[in-house]
Formats: sequence, C-alpha cells, structure tokens
Amino acid sequence: MGTQKPVYILGAGMAGLAAAIRAANIGLHPRLLEATSHAGGRCRSFFEPSLGRTIDNGTHLLLGGNNCLFNYLREASAPADALLPMDPVQFPFLDVAGNKCWTLRPTTGRIPWWLLLPNRHVPGARFSDYIAMWRLARLGPDSPDVPLTDFINTGYPLFKRLWQPLARAVLNTEAEEASAVLIGRMLAETFVKGAEASRPYLATGGLSRALVEPGLAWLEESGWPAILGKRIKALTFEGGGRVRSLETDSGALPVEEGAAVICALPPGETKRLLPELKVPDQFNAIVNIHYASEPSSAPARFLGLIGAPGHWVFTRNGVISVTISSAGSLTNEPAARIAPAIWTNVAAALGRNGDPMPPYHVIKEKRATIAQTPAQNARRPTAQTRHDNLFLAGDWTKTGLPATIEGAVQSGQEAAALALEFVTSTTQTA
Repeated sequence: MGTQKPVYILGAGMAGLAAAIRAANIGLHPRLLEATSHAGGRCRSFFEPSLGRTIDNGTHLLLGGNNCLFNYLREASAPADALLPMDPVQFPFLDVAGNKCWTLRPTTGRIPWWLLLPNRHVPGARFSDYIAMWRLARLGPDSPDVPLTDFINTGYPLFKRLWQPLARAVLNTEAEEASAVLIGRMLAETFVKGAEASRPYLATGGLSRALVEPGLAWLEESGWPAILGKRIKALTFEGGGRVRSLETDSGALPVEEGAAVICALPPGETKRLLPELKVPDQFNAIVNIHYASEPSSAPARFLGLIGAPGHWVFTRNGVISVTISSAGSLTNEPAARIAPAIWTNVAAALGRNGDPMPPYHVIKEKRATIAQTPAQNARRPTAQTRHDNLFLAGDWTKTGLPATIEGAVQSGQEAAALALEFVTSTTQTA
C-alpha cells in the first residue's frame, strides 16, 4: 500500500487514533505509541465497582455535523450501533428556578422555520434575537476573535437559556469569556445546516466501545497494533532540524530517513518535548457525577438544566450522569459534598423528588480542556512545526474548531495528510 514509510504517532488519544488510521489508509505505516496502559485519553470508559456499572470518564454529546468523527468510524469499521442517533432531533431544557420546560427542535434544511414556531425554540426569544447565530456562523477560523458577548445581548432571555449553556457545553467556558470564532465554527457545521447536522448522538455502550476499541481493533487487524506503556522522554534532532530519534525508558527509537513524526500529546507534554513552542496555558475544569440507577429498557436521553449547579443530565444503561462544565473551584470540594448538592436538582428534574441519593462516583478533571477564550485560541499552534518531519495533533491545536472530539479527530487526520506530503517529497528527492 503506497510508500509504506513509517510515521511515528505519539499519544493514542482520539487525535492519535485518528492519525494512525488515516495514515494507514493513505499508504503510511503507523507506529502508535502511548505512555499509559490504555488508549483514548480522556475519551474512555471503565468499570466502576462502587456502582457496578461501566461509566465514561466524561459524557460527550456528538452531533450529526461531526463529519470527521463519522469518517473515522467508517475507516475504523466501527459497528453500526456504536453511536445511537436521537430521534426526533431535539434539545430539551428545564429552567429549574422558573420551573419552565422547553425544547429546541431544528427543522430540516437551511431555512430556519423552527425559529418561527413557538414550540420549537426558546420561550421569550424573538426571531431577531437569533440573527447573531448566522453572524457568528459566517466567521471564518482566521477572523478576528472577540468574546461571544460582542455579538450577544446578555440581558435577553436567549443569553441565559441558549448562549450560556451552549458556551459551557461546546467550549467548556463561560459565555462572557468564550471565543466568538469557535462558537461560530460549531454553529456553521451543525445548527445552521438544519436538523440532520444537529442530530444528537450518544455512545450508549460507552465511549471506549464506540470510539476507541474499533480503532484499536482495526489497527491490530491491519498489522499495526498500538504500543502501550511507551512514554517518550525526549526528542532528538539532527542539527536542530529533523527528528532523528525518540528517547524512551527502554532506549532510543531511531526515526528512519524520510519518516515522519506526529505528536498527538496534551499541550503540557508537547511543551515538555518542544520547549520553544507556544501553547495554550490556561485550562478549565469539568466535573462529572455518575449515579447508579435501576436498569431500564427506556431509551437513553439527556436534559439541559438552566439555573442549576449541574448543567447536563444523561440517563442510560442504569446510570444517571451529570456534567458540570467550566467547574472552577468545584474541583476542590470533596466528592461527598458535591454529589448530594447536585442530586437535589437532578432528582427534581427527573421527577424523583424525595428519592434517596443512590451510589455515586465523582470524576474531577482540573485541566479537562483549554480555556477557549480569544486569547487562548490565539495561542493554539498549527499542525506544522519548524521541524519539517514533525507535525502536531490534538484538540488544543489550531484546527479552527472548538477543543472537542471532532476537533481532535480532524487534527489527527490533517496531521496524517501532512506526514504523507513530507514522506512523498523526501521519497521523490532521494
């Protein structure tokens, strides 16, 4: 298949997995190296004995417009039921303080008929209030970046009932600080395109089963298994130029002439290997609380909460999962204090007032994502580096998209294409 030149991929998170599978499909020989004993990075599942359930490290809602992700699943021959499409296309919300419910229901096609129908959009909002959605969607990735609030009137009902939950869910950043460009890119790929691009998908069997295990299995079957437990301590360069070896605990791993390297590590680890690189240096936390629930044949569902400490509630497979984005100092609180405080609102929202709190497990990620502000967005490096055989991948790099699973996958696929260009050019000039 093609040149079969090696490409060394450092990190087996979603960016690294996507890079490896795309590299193999375009004629390269991927060697995927991961420091830990598992792949997937923050996108993974595990069995939690205290609940007797398999839970995700963090709950993710995927959308129909995530084209790079769905291409990855096709390339990895993922099972057809890996992701469950939610039908109908809708986003239910509950304003806890006002005890008011509503559901966003995008219509098919690019003409936003749903904004003219009271039962399909945010109550109290006028059609003119949504014009900002299309203004934002017209921003390109290289447009001057400003806070989202430069486009949005914070005094309108739509701010609290749409823009704030959207900024928290997509950017893990408060709307007052969030990047307008990044929200705009997400809107352009999803809601502005209509119902199918907006359709929510859930990994009902867990993120590992849906996204990680298919990629690992495909690489194994193709003869390029991931190498776990292999941490890269340093990179060595030839005269300050090309990467010539990867320093590991078990010795140096030479990088052949004409081979490429993709660094798909988190920003801190990448900075350790490349001290001269400018990377984002501010991060926001996410807290997830998983409560055991009685197994049920009811379909998986989710609910956005307004005016409550918990932001999103997901019910599936005998687990009630609550996500708190941009969690800040909440990560300093003990789990025994977090879980009861969140359960009060969740029980009320699910019609379980008075139910005793079930067994729970709290996951705190203090550096869950980069802070997706205009200033931090400007610090995201491109995939190309000053070393012509070294490329970067990761949701934190300059993808033009928010730091989400879709952004991570896109970055890996683009890095693989750049690696092929390098390998091809060196082969032709050899």
